[in-house]
Amino acid sequence: MRRCCPRAKTLGLLGMGSKVNDEAIKENDLSLLATLANQAGAALRNARLVSNLRESENEAREATTALRSAKEQLEQLDAVKTDFITIASHELRTPLAQVRGYTDIIEALNEQGMLDQEQLASMTTNLRKATDRMEELIRNMLDVSQIDVNAMDLRFAPASIEQVVRLALEPLTQDIRQRKQSLTARGLRGLPPIEADMQRMVQALQNVVLNAVKFTPDGGKIEITASLQNNPGTKRDEILLAVSDSGIGIDKKHQEIIFEKFVRAHDPSLHSTGKTKFMGAGPGLGLTIARGVIEGHGGRIWVESLGSDPEKLPGSTFYILLPVKPPEDATGVLNFEPTTTSMDRTELLKEVEKFRQQQQQVAGS
Repeated sequence: MRRCCPRAKTLGLLGMGSKVNDEAIKENDLSLLATLANQAGAALRNARLVSNLRESENEAREATTALRSAKEQLEQLDAVKTDFITIASHELRTPLAQVRGYTDIIEALNEQGMLDQEQLASMTTNLRKATDRMEELIRNMLDVSQIDVNAMDLRFAPASIEQVVRLALEPLTQDIRQRKQSLTARGLRGLPPIEADMQRMVQALQNVVLNAVKFTPDGGKIEITASLQNNPGTKRDEILLAVSDSGIGIDKKHQEIIFEKFVRAHDPSLHSTGKTKFMGAGPGLGLTIARGVIEGHGGRIWVESLGSDPEKLPGSTFYILLPVKPPEDATGVLNFEPTTTSMDRTELLKEVEKFRQQQQQVAGS
């Protein structure tokens, strides 16, 4: 019997029984058996090495694919950040310039004693619009930061889909009328109330409708439909909202990424200042907030479109699926406190009276 090397590893076991003619096993037989065993062992080692090599190649291929995907994501994120800085700086610069310009005018007119109440009312109205615009941008950024850390707690109460749609459309009605767009809503009556955070749900739907308004040309159509259905998987009732438009559509490669923060499906250099102007856009947070709110209610949102074409106008449809009763893990509790951005009415009246007294002193001198 041959003794193996101490460092050798056992690859298998080759056995031999007794001969048919009952002859004794000779040294030549053992040598032949050892040769066969060594050859079989070499073949097994080679096969194992080939298998390990293939596994290493597969792992390297997967690692390369993961690195390539990570590189593409980092490049995309870098481009998104650049676009966000461009758009956000534009969004902030315009209202800041308005605030600075109107305050300079007010100061100059006040020094010359030429500021009358009509001029003051007009300029303060414009100042309010500028500050409202900055406040909205900051509020949206805070909402997105809450979504990122799952901190947007929701307070649920019975809510009517019809009322949610009405409140979401109310601030946009005048702009839609000015753009000569037609908006219709069907299937809203008779739906069961849902358990939802009314304020947040109105915000989400308004962002979706606003997106349709901005990317639909003047004279285009926007349609909102709602229907009740039963989920065959969960056996729960759900409401499906569809917001369709006759706009420029969305490229298929952008139909997932448009829900990411700071992402815009169109060239940021074509950015328009107007909130509801055609092809106008903000920093790309509206759909992100909409998705965060809807998913917080246990629902989901997605978009379908044949593609993007500013000439043929294929349009797009955003679908919002909401459970009538949210899942247990969606029941956050947080009171929504009004923001303290507006001056108290008593203090405001005091400031107005103080200003009038100053105007009288200037006029008397």
